[in-house]
Amino acid sequence: MGREGRLWVVCRQVVASLALVTFSGCSLFAPSKQTIQVTSTPEGAKVLAGGQSVGQTPVQFEAHRGDNLLIEVQKPGYQTQFRTTSRTLSSMGILDVVGGCILFLPLIGLLSSGAWKHDPDKYGIILEPEK
Repeated sequence: MGREGRLWVVCRQVVASLALVTFSGCSLFAPSKQTIQVTSTPEGAKVLAGGQSVGQTPVQFEAHRGDNLLIEVQKPGYQTQFRTTSRTLSSMGILDVVGGCILFLPLIGLLSSGAWKHDPDKYGIILEPEK
């Protein structure tokens, strides 16, 4: 196969890949989980995310992007603190919306968890002593 033949094969592969991404929605290829960080003052507080223990502060854990998440921080002698993440469109989700204005199919990506992100993804929590 000559140089022109190889170039043609590479061009076809690039065009096919771009078409696949355009027609299926970029968010389908984005990670379904996101790292959440929780710190507390004082440190060493137990952190629960969605009712499941994820460690003690400071802690990082992976959370599914598609759901709102309740974070609970507790330590003996201190009042338990609660935070709820909200979800917003990720940059990939925004690309799906823009692509959906041109072609309808990229909007399918908005159904995947990769189209969303937790906001915020870092929590600094000050624990108040129990009264």
